[in-house]
Amino acid sequence: MKFKIVGIMITTMLFYGCSDDFLDKTKLGALTTENYFVTEADAFQSVVAAYSDLKDYRYTGTIWCFGDVLSEDATYSGSDDDVQAYALMESYNYPADNGRILDRWRILFRGVNKANQAIDGISKMDVGLFKTQNKNRLLGEALFLRAYYYHELVIAFGDVPLMTKTPTINDKTLTRTPVDKVYAQIEKDLTDAVGYLPSKPTLNIVTDAGRITKAAANAMLSRVYLYEKKYDACKTASKAVFAETDYKLVTNYADVFKLSGEHCSESILEVTQYDSPSGSNVTYLNNNGDFHVLLMMPSGTTYGFGYNQPTLGLAKAYISEGDSIRKHATLLTTDSLRVWESAANFAKLVRNRTGFYNQKFYLKPNERSLIRSNNGTNIRLIRLPEVYLNYAEACALYPTAGDGEVEARTYLNNVRTRVHLAEKNSTGEALFNDIMMERRLEFGGEGRRYWDMVRTGKAETAFISKGIFKPSTCNLMPVPQAEIDAACGTITQNPR
Repeated sequence: MKFKIVGIMITTMLFYGCSDDFLDKTKLGALTTENYFVTEADAFQSVVAAYSDLKDYRYTGTIWCFGDVLSEDATYSGSDDDVQAYALMESYNYPADNGRILDRWRILFRGVNKANQAIDGISKMDVGLFKTQNKNRLLGEALFLRAYYYHELVIAFGDVPLMTKTPTINDKTLTRTPVDKVYAQIEKDLTDAVGYLPSKPTLNIVTDAGRITKAAANAMLSRVYLYEKKYDACKTASKAVFAETDYKLVTNYADVFKLSGEHCSESILEVTQYDSPSGSNVTYLNNNGDFHVLLMMPSGTTYGFGYNQPTLGLAKAYISEGDSIRKHATLLTTDSLRVWESAANFAKLVRNRTGFYNQKFYLKPNERSLIRSNNGTNIRLIRLPEVYLNYAEACALYPTAGDGEVEARTYLNNVRTRVHLAEKNSTGEALFNDIMMERRLEFGGEGRRYWDMVRTGKAETAFISKGIFKPSTCNLMPVPQAEIDAACGTITQNPR
């Protein structure tokens, strides 16, 4: 059984309006944090609602259209109109009215809002109300989610309004909070969550699959500290994950991304999707399936749109390392497509701009949902190899006794050995570069490359084939113009 994410709505105001007189009224019959949080079931459903934005396609779409397509590893495909519409983004002239930028801002803040509601409401509830659920566990999940959503906001936009309570109309004048203060709140939320959340061995793998754990919070801390360049803290958080011995690399890399590989031994956090009979082909909102699959799969041959096509450059990166295992598990070629699709369907292939598709989100004909937007493929948000490479990077950049280059090479080579590659023996800058290359190969098509190059200052050189990347104006996305307008200029724009 998968942990099913559904949504509820508690009436609150998230963002702003220039004139609000008509809003200064209480809606009759509306649920608020004061009258909603009465039972254990209310508390549980509030947290489930906070989870739900992890699967909203308007957020998950930005994982690949920013993390992959804005890097040198992929390009935006689909129809000619689709390609043209995204051309400015892909050449690093980010327009402030881009729909995907607006989606990311709004859905992540919606997630923050739901997490705040859950934290506020559950905190006030008597612990005696909780019989089957654990109050602290629910708080830990909500704290993790608030931290996760805020981290996804700050890496894209930098300074953002920081809200740690259920928003009210008075919050319409909130300004952008400096990024260091947002990070301080992210760290606090994750650290508090570590103390509340259960470890994997205590869970029921059937009923709890997909729920956030102590390891997820520590793994997220290792990611956050790496972005902040707090290398000692990154090492400590990483080693807390390593101490949980239930997590191990899967022997066969390709198995991780199969339907049978969901919630495997190296999975730390997945967005659980399932093929539900209530799925909708019309709005894409009333389903529990993975919209990624529809967007990734080849156009014409399948019912997919073929938007995210890996580049020849990524293929060459695998070839240069002799990495055939991850290459075949990441890059779907037309030769493989010809084998799996019927001849009649393969003949319909259109808009194949690079010769490659994302194998990690491809489903063979007998695996696909009849409802095209409802495929039950989980999105892997955090895997154990990321924590290995976070730790390796921190050790390489800030070597200390017991956490230095020897340990960096050990964890780098743990990832390489799994795919039968020779060990690296590099030192200094070469070791750091080897770790960054390993991240590229390990997480190909998983939406990590763009952010890795930006955070390490390598984007300007790495992305030269895509356009002119100026760190001063390209490291951050523009704040959506619609949000600036709605806030009457209270929220300011990033440097352009």
